[in-house]
Amino acid sequence: MNDRQFMPEVSDDLPPGERPMVAVVRAIPGHEDQLATAITALTAAVRREPGCREFRSFRDVAHPGTFHLYEIYADTDAFRAHLATGHVAHFFTELARHSTADAGALTQLIELATP
Repeated sequence: MNDRQFMPEVSDDLPPGERPMVAVVRAIPGHEDQLATAITALTAAVRREPGCREFRSFRDVAHPGTFHLYEIYADTDAFRAHLATGHVAHFFTELARHSTADAGALTQLIELATP
């Protein structure tokens, strides 16, 4: 069985406010379409979450097996609630089957202040 960890760590010292992040997910060769289907289903489900401000998924033009997910949640609690959903659990199962990704694919961001 696969021993990759998919659940990201959510620090308690993140700044208040919106929780933006990006993920880069690469398909196992030959699994590009299955991963695209899983990402499409995840995108539709996450957009219905009350704490989701934005969830967009993209396929890399130059590397069709690479996908970029852009996510913004209302706050850290909304992101934690997102991680506890059934559709995220199902997506982690699909990641294990069709991608090389793990929790390291997710990068949490802090927006730069603009003057």
